[in-house]
Amino acid sequence: MPTKSRVILLLLASLGLGGCEPSAEQALPPIRLGVIVDTSGPTSSLGIAGRNGMQLAVEQANAAGGIHGRQIELLQRDDGFNPEQAGRAASELIKAKVDAAFGPMTSLIAEQLAPQFTEAGILLMGGTPLSPLLAGRDDQFFRILSHTSPDALGIARHLQQQLGIGQVTVLIEESNHTFTRPWLADFQRYFAAEGGSIGQTIAFTRNAQTDFAALARQALANQPRAVILISNALDTAMLATQLRQQNPQLVLATPAWAAADALLEMGGRAVEGVITGQAYDLSDQSPAFLAFKQAYQQRFGQPVDTAAVTAYNATQVLLTALRERQAEESLKQTLLRIRQFASLQQPIELDEFGDGASRFYLMRVHQGRFINAE
Repeated sequence: MPTKSRVILLLLASLGLGGCEPSAEQALPPIRLGVIVDTSGPTSSLGIAGRNGMQLAVEQANAAGGIHGRQIELLQRDDGFNPEQAGRAASELIKAKVDAAFGPMTSLIAEQLAPQFTEAGILLMGGTPLSPLLAGRDDQFFRILSHTSPDALGIARHLQQQLGIGQVTVLIEESNHTFTRPWLADFQRYFAAEGGSIGQTIAFTRNAQTDFAALARQALANQPRAVILISNALDTAMLATQLRQQNPQLVLATPAWAAADALLEMGGRAVEGVITGQAYDLSDQSPAFLAFKQAYQQRFGQPVDTAAVTAYNATQVLLTALRERQAEESLKQTLLRIRQFASLQQPIELDEFGDGASRFYLMRVHQGRFINAE
């Protein structure tokens, strides 16, 4: 089982501090890993951060000699947050006979791709798909984050216990319904257990003609104290802008799905105070996490976010399985044999179906950054 020291050594190697030279065994064929994330569609900020996190992990592994002397080669494809495009991209990676693949970053696309990769017998290590509809399946789709909506629970409790809010309005974007609908059901159940209720639910599907101002007016018609925005980072920023223009004191909350840099960049002052969640403590001062942040920022010129950390950790799990796979053992069998893995922060543990569980941090936006809300 890997240790934190191995993670730190890999991080130091990427900074030129590890003293490790790449292997000279160039004759060995590379290990080919597919990457399938959205780099051009409405969830591209999530996809690009995920791709970068995986790329950093692979570059560090290659700098440290690869896997048993074999370098790792990445084959990247864009799913465009479009099921048909994603299906074609998956077919290309399967045809290329990749050893495994990383992605996607959204539940809608994961629902499309999991059966394809399962039929091909190729392991697909998911990024941030959190839908419970993907759980409990004996397939080739694995993931390291919790699918029980701990952010919905944290937000429900915070609204009722800390803010005394007993009724909310919900705006829910339907294009990623594999995630958004189960998340809403979980939130409604958790909020009801706290004595709260949903006054009205407004569903919409984003397109070029979406009128965010009209959606905001509809959401504020019954004068709620709080609105829950179940949408991606960009749409959440657009909705927050319109809502706060009409009611500057409105309490806003959104799932961890939207807690990305794009929310801060696009939302500006309109997203100040937004309540959300993250699976990692991005202010962690441990040596391993600080080395990762430095390496990531040097490589990509961007601050780390939850998507990048998730992808980096998920890739480390995949690389560990590649290192420790025994003769005649599939990657799925290796992962289920090991089950417990080290990561940049809390340990990763997979259940018998390859679904992970993760810690949750309740956050709020303060002066343009995410801070602990508890």
